[in-house]
Amino acid sequence: MCNPRLDVILCPTDFSAHSAAGLRVAGGLARAFQARVVLLHAQRLEVPVYFTKAQARALKAQLRRSARTAWRYVNDFADQYLVRGVPHTILLLEEDPVEAVLRVAKELHAGLVVMGTHGRTGLARLRLGSVMESVLRQLSVPALTVGPRLRPSPRLARIRRILCPVNYSDLARKALEYAAGLAQKTGGELLVTYVLEHHNDQAGSDPVRRLQAWVPAEVRRRCAVKESILEGIASEQIAGEAHHWRADLIVLGAHPRSFADTVLFGSTTELVIRNARYPVISVIQK
Repeated sequence: MCNPRLDVILCPTDFSAHSAAGLRVAGGLARAFQARVVLLHAQRLEVPVYFTKAQARALKAQLRRSARTAWRYVNDFADQYLVRGVPHTILLLEEDPVEAVLRVAKELHAGLVVMGTHGRTGLARLRLGSVMESVLRQLSVPALTVGPRLRPSPRLARIRRILCPVNYSDLARKALEYAAGLAQKTGGELLVTYVLEHHNDQAGSDPVRRLQAWVPAEVRRRCAVKESILEGIASEQIAGEAHHWRADLIVLGAHPRSFADTVLFGSTTELVIRNARYPVISVIQK
């Protein structure tokens, strides 16, 4: 079984509203799993090569003062948005954000990385890039992403319904088992859905019965399960189902790909991550 191992939840933050929303969700999961949350803020500031020694010393002194201010700011950020009583640690690093997230996640054996996404599309994403996408391509543990439409409401810390879209692949089963582990710990209900994207989809003569048979008995023993069959464009149907059931979390499988592929050839997972009005956990297949 693919069980969540959430002893440490890493939350890189840029202090945006959706970063705060991610911290709310992380706090709820940390409370259920008795985990520790690590807040990470990383930023690399390099001294321009044309600075004189005096200018370089002045800039470094200013950075030290800024670091002290940042400590206070991160502490206030945690006090405001993290669930009360959840143990947490703060890390401030002068380092490239992508490198810092990957290194800290590995060193701390983080079981989950929680990040915000700006939801950029098309050429804007190609031009501007994304820390979140760069991290997802190289991460080996599940990632929870929160889009710009989410605001840090206290309800985000309550996980009552988890939606898990599947496609009968090995990766989908891995995501399903992970979602069941989350539902068991949080006491939530697991909603399993399959989307018929084409009229000739080989889901069988009775797609509901096939889906019910595909869900392992072990998953049913761990949590309450409800199945549904939808028809249409997968990303749109998943979003609609999440809204219909007021899902608190979406869990699905993800194959990291090259940045060019992600921009030019959209996948269901990518579209759900980018457009979701709900937190999304990507169970990554290396």
